[in-house]
Amino acid sequence: MKLQSIQLAERLTLLIGENGSGKTSILDAIGIGLGAILTHLPDVKGLTFKKADLRSQHEQKAPYMRVVLQTTEGLAWDRMVKRDKSQLTAKQLPQSLGLKKLEHYLDATVIEPAVLSRDYTLPLFVSYGVSRAILDLPLRRKGKSFHKKYQRIDALADALNADSRFKSAFVWFYNKELEEQRLQKERRSFDVTLPELDAVRSAITQMFPDLTEPHIEVNPLQFVVKQNEQFLNIDQLSDGYKTLLGLVIDLSARMAMANPDSLNPLAEQSIVMIDEVDLHLHPAWQKRVVSDLLRTFLNTQFILTTHSPYIVESINNSLKLAQVTQKLPEQNLQDRYPQLASLKQEHIQAYWIHDEKVTSILDNEIGLLDDKLITYWNDINAVYDELRDLEWESEHD
Repeated sequence: MKLQSIQLAERLTLLIGENGSGKTSILDAIGIGLGAILTHLPDVKGLTFKKADLRSQHEQKAPYMRVVLQTTEGLAWDRMVKRDKSQLTAKQLPQSLGLKKLEHYLDATVIEPAVLSRDYTLPLFVSYGVSRAILDLPLRRKGKSFHKKYQRIDALADALNADSRFKSAFVWFYNKELEEQRLQKERRSFDVTLPELDAVRSAITQMFPDLTEPHIEVNPLQFVVKQNEQFLNIDQLSDGYKTLLGLVIDLSARMAMANPDSLNPLAEQSIVMIDEVDLHLHPAWQKRVVSDLLRTFLNTQFILTTHSPYIVESINNSLKLAQVTQKLPEQNLQDRYPQLASLKQEHIQAYWIHDEKVTSILDNEIGLLDDKLITYWNDINAVYDELRDLEWESEHD
């Protein structure tokens, strides 16, 4: 894409557009920027540019590609890939911000407190691409990953790899269940639970009220949930369930791993990117998935892409709920509309991506989104109306 500047919102940034419009490219750019954080932290790897990322114009590669990120506190850094090391290219490069300020910040807030055994919050960044629909489950208990002792930094392993699968979260859940069982045996009580596992269980039940008792069975090795009084392997669920459930388990497991001593790991701050949040979801789920994510992960900054009008209109309902609640606080509207998360206007940004242009679709006066995707539904309805009119005319000639 061409030069773009996008302001991300505190709670929700929505990128809307047709296939091939560039939505995923923006997520990739953010991932590359955040990748500098992971690269500086010990024992994890971040993302960076590939040479193929350089755009070509008139059979000539662009001299550089650059990503700049800036926090709300003013901390800014950039990453850049150059076409080559020639003087010609060097003359075309903008001045770089570099990574020193970012690295000093990470040293002071994460690395040094970890080395000195002081309290600190580990930042979490996770990206989920469209391949998340493929759940790569282990078939046997083998390899070093089983019976592994986890460090907090493990929460960031492959966190920005949008193609990452469900396997690592599955193995983590298995190991934590073993740890929980040992603890129950030592204390002679089945009421003893691990807070990290409780966080994942809570996330599952909040997102899927009809699923209970998530656990792992070993003969054969499988992740099992209870639905309608019947235990089912996760592979027996529909694609919509599997896609969203795999994401929820992976994200909540990472949050519990990153900050295990937190009173509520699901409420810790994180940045989560989801490409095509509506992937494989029935329209009924599309109407509530964003609200469910916002309610379950209370301080997560979501950056989502979609081309579903159901998603857009559900967000408009959440925005309208916040507006009306402010005017009618005595009405208990949240109880009347439990499927909606109240979303304040200042907590959201939304952009229409088209022909490599990024346009805000948040109307600041009315505080709602301009749903450009509705035009596709209108076009479909218009064809139906034309055919119906032709039928009526033929019957009344």
